[in-house]
Amino acid sequence: MDGVGKEADVGRGCGVGLWAWALLVACGGAPGAEWGEEACATVRSGDVVITEYLNDPEGTDTGKEYVELHNPTRSAVDLAALTLFAARADGSQEKGFFFLESLSMAPGDYLVLGDARDGALPSHVDFSYGEALGALGNTSGMLGLRCGDRVIDEVWLAAPGRSGVARGYDGDLVPDSAGNDDLARWCDAPDAGMPGAVRGSPGVPNAPCGTTEPPPLQGKDAGVDSGVDAGAVETCLPEGEQTPRPVRRPRPGALVITEVMANPLGDDALGEWLEVLALEPVDLDGVTVGTDASGTVLRSGRCLSLAAGEHALLARSAEAALNGGLPTPRATFGVDLRNAGGVVLVRSGDVLIDAVTLGPAVEGVATQVSPEAATASGNDALGAWCRASSAYGTRGNRGTPGQSNVVCAPEPSQDAGTSVDGGVRDGGADAGSPDAGGADAGAGRSCIDRVTGQPRAPRVPDVGSLVLTELMADPSAVADVVGEWVEVLARRDVDLNGVVLSNEGGARAVLDSPLCLTVRAGARAVLARSAETSLNGGLPSVLGTFSFNLPNDAGAHVLRLTVEGRELDSLGWSSAAKAGHSWQVSPASSDPVGNDAPGSACLTPTTVRYGLGDRGTPGLENRPCSP
Repeated sequence: MDGVGKEADVGRGCGVGLWAWALLVACGGAPGAEWGEEACATVRSGDVVITEYLNDPEGTDTGKEYVELHNPTRSAVDLAALTLFAARADGSQEKGFFFLESLSMAPGDYLVLGDARDGALPSHVDFSYGEALGALGNTSGMLGLRCGDRVIDEVWLAAPGRSGVARGYDGDLVPDSAGNDDLARWCDAPDAGMPGAVRGSPGVPNAPCGTTEPPPLQGKDAGVDSGVDAGAVETCLPEGEQTPRPVRRPRPGALVITEVMANPLGDDALGEWLEVLALEPVDLDGVTVGTDASGTVLRSGRCLSLAAGEHALLARSAEAALNGGLPTPRATFGVDLRNAGGVVLVRSGDVLIDAVTLGPAVEGVATQVSPEAATASGNDALGAWCRASSAYGTRGNRGTPGQSNVVCAPEPSQDAGTSVDGGVRDGGADAGSPDAGGADAGAGRSCIDRVTGQPRAPRVPDVGSLVLTELMADPSAVADVVGEWVEVLARRDVDLNGVVLSNEGGARAVLDSPLCLTVRAGARAVLARSAETSLNGGLPSVLGTFSFNLPNDAGAHVLRLTVEGRELDSLGWSSAAKAGHSWQVSPASSDPVGNDAPGSACLTPTTVRYGLGDRGTPGLENRPCSP
């Protein structure tokens, strides 16, 4: 394929349309985003999806990097007036390539864009963006497509296991511009595909991620990318071996916090500890352990490897004579675990792997999660945690450090285990309790800002700032009890902490978390029955969960959003659900008044899919409803 980009000689013409827009840009003009958006107004968020990239070729990167785009819709998409951009993980030093001429992608088509700069294009590259993007970050960064200021798709870059290996979106999932924001859905390409030194599948569907070893994920801020393509891959030395290998960084949810001792008998600075469980093979080397305020990066000359199903004890001191007779810990950390309670978390770079919030600790007693709830979402439920009863060590402390926990009996009054990592955030408060623990009272509340890490007052939504825009009542790919979901559009920057989702029968879910549940103006939040990607049909990131059913039958149904007793929006419907199709509000009616008008909502067309194949646009702009 051939085409001309923004870097081309704009002296070819001074006419109207795209050439005039590009000429103004080249001459330092500022024509306004809406002008450029007119030419690509028909391209909606998710119509083009980034599905693969090679950011760290072997040897010199110049001329070898590529980006694969996919059209998941059933209509042709033209890239004219779109901008392909790349930046550091913090959004700085952005560079872009503007598509000046038509470049059409047929339904289901894959298009490979490369930085080929001299001579003929490589056989796997369809179109060259030249040097416009510079060098992609080898370990972190951003890559995306825009129409003016409107994002069509955007992904975070991560490091492959070794140079010369492409990173691809899970081939088991429908390519989705909200789902591909989740680094856990990406993996290194398997040992098949294009011949030669590069390992990847440019131009064809990707292999399922289950066929490859989990890659060493590093988050969007996992070290500031210097912009120098050194090609370095983080390695560690396995126990008993002499040859280093790439570090197996844990994916989100692959390492679970299962027990915490915040207030041991004796000196806390020596006796505190926590326990983690690996759900797949991972390395602890480079993982950060701590609280919302500070953390310790676990560093060792060894990989600190864990097998699937293996527990690891992490402690303040490795000396049994000082730490109360603990078993030998796998690693030590230097962060104080608060006796008054708070967030305990595990990160890989800036990627949150797991986190829990614990209430005030009882002296000499660890808090532990019940074995059946030992997952990153299961340990978010209040009833999943209980106080340890088994004694250990030399001082009479109670806990099971490094061993399997006991099954917790129901204790309605217990004070541990509120979510901060995407699972059930209300500890069962959505079962219909009229006060839900006062979580929607608002007065005196605070949350931890996800960007600054500092506590602040939530940005409480006002009437008109939140709109119910889509719901899935009858998924086909998975069971209703795990696959139902609701979408909420924010019309200004708000936090959902304390917001209540309820139905006509009085069932309600209070959205709450120690972290600020922030939704930016123009963005959409997904609230779902389950936050687990492996269970919910492949939904994008879920901001909150609810436990009541969405009805499949015809009748007078309604969903409401309220906060502090004020109704923010409601959405009513009477039609029966259609299996595998969401019910969506037309973009032109996406406001608290418009979404109540007759004809403002319709079944999502069969041309848009997400996750495992159900029809819907969770987290993305809706499709217009036909008259």
